[in-house]
Amino acid sequence: MKFQQKNPPGEILRILSLGGFGRVTSNMFVYEYGQDILIVDCGMGFPSEEMLGVDILIPDVSYLRPRLGKIRGLVITHGHEDHTGALPYILPQIGNIPIYGSKLTANLIMEKLAEYQGIPKQVQILIPGEPIRLGQFTVESVRVTHSIPDATNLIIKTPQNTIYHGSDFKFDFTPVDGVPSDVGRIAAAGNSGIDLLLSDSLGSERRGYTPSEKSLEEMFEREISHCQGKFIVTTMGSNISRWRQAAEAALRHGRRVCILGKSISRNISVASRLGYLQLPSSIIIEPKDVKKLPPKNVCLLVAGSQAQAGSALERLATEDNKDVKILPGDKVVFSSDYIPGSESAVQSLIDTLSRLGATVIYSNITDDLHVSGHGSRQDLLLMMTLTHPKYLLPIGGTYRHMVQYSLLAQTMGFSPDKILLPSYNQTLEVSSTGVKLGPLTDIKNVMVDGLGIGDVGHVVLRDRQHLAEEGIVVAVAQVDQNNTGKLIDLELISRGFVFDKYNGNILKEAISQAKSAFGKPKGHIDSDRHTRQILVDVLERFFFDRTRRRPMILPVVIEV
Repeated sequence: MKFQQKNPPGEILRILSLGGFGRVTSNMFVYEYGQDILIVDCGMGFPSEEMLGVDILIPDVSYLRPRLGKIRGLVITHGHEDHTGALPYILPQIGNIPIYGSKLTANLIMEKLAEYQGIPKQVQILIPGEPIRLGQFTVESVRVTHSIPDATNLIIKTPQNTIYHGSDFKFDFTPVDGVPSDVGRIAAAGNSGIDLLLSDSLGSERRGYTPSEKSLEEMFEREISHCQGKFIVTTMGSNISRWRQAAEAALRHGRRVCILGKSISRNISVASRLGYLQLPSSIIIEPKDVKKLPPKNVCLLVAGSQAQAGSALERLATEDNKDVKILPGDKVVFSSDYIPGSESAVQSLIDTLSRLGATVIYSNITDDLHVSGHGSRQDLLLMMTLTHPKYLLPIGGTYRHMVQYSLLAQTMGFSPDKILLPSYNQTLEVSSTGVKLGPLTDIKNVMVDGLGIGDVGHVVLRDRQHLAEEGIVVAVAQVDQNNTGKLIDLELISRGFVFDKYNGNILKEAISQAKSAFGKPKGHIDSDRHTRQILVDVLERFFFDRTRRRPMILPVVIEV
């Protein structure tokens, strides 16, 4: 099957994911056509438990640095952090470029960027159904339903091809905000001809349709009706629809609402100002006023559903909030799924909340606390039917989700060669003759640790892991500078390896072993390097023989 030639052959549209294909988060796609580049989304990722000390992951923009003059614009599909969260870190690297998003998305981004110095604050509103021109690209947004209002997909046209960028979506015909997906526009785009469909694939393992967000209203009604203490709800910070449902349940039951967490306070404030969430101002109370009311009259909306360190929910669990305390009779509802890698942290948080006397409701014991914002198999099949593209590219899921999407598409008659499954760092090439996998690019995890961006790599992580598992021994050696190689004194300081008070004999024996090694003829030693190497070799061997552990040896040589 070949595309109908629209322009003379030769110009190729290249597509690559700067966050990497086969990743659920860090969404950031580059469309490059001739001298023009269009960027779609700019999201952050979440570190695994092995990435010690790392706060977030962001896409790798190395590919863009030599091409900054070609960037015509950045379009954001919706307001979730895995599509917007990297903006404060990426924008300073790629310069002042036009940014577009739907009304709610644009305002959420502007509110977030206002907290940072030296970053463009203006985001232009892209109205669904009204195309814009960015270089040789024409971009039109299409309203879809997701777990946040005002989510969109994109119809992207070049002089030769039409691409449907189907980021996160499901077909919810009874959404909380009352605005369903624009099925008619999606079908019209399909009838006009879609060369390539990039489709959300995260729900490709689930049968049927993803349930409507509306279905959770019954759950909130049930749980709040049987709560004698404070009713506490936690979910993803940008899940505006879920916060709205919880707050409306509180209003029906005569409870006042207190918001804990900077991110959700900001998001709810923006959504309320724009009319996506309507709550009487009289229902909102400050944290300091919670203890003035009977617990049965309070509802808390709390950030930290993934047990993030320092989050509002973690501070409640550790009794680090001076105004609000968890008491017996309180109920905590986790209305969210685990993000991969956060399971053990969330389970530990649930344990802590339970010890404080709270009744904790979570997905392992109740299966109707959360509905996904991502379409299941029937949703994905419906999108294929509406767009009937010539080629398919699953995105937004891990590689196993991409494979399941491929198998699902084959049941619709798509041949395997029409379904692209790129490697993590592979490009796609779209031309007048078809779509094919292109060359690999150099993409890596960019880790943000405090104020540092990209200065933590695999070597640093390996050292941190080593320190966490085995500990460290600092060897402070005094060496006679006039008698090269003679060890005058040696002190060992242990941290995370053995406790000096109870294991002093091991350290004394280690010092003796090291001194013996220096007493043997070594020839002429002309630098501290040899002294440090002797210390490392002798101490590593000794400690492993005695403890079967390998602490990191940090030698410090002082010439006296």
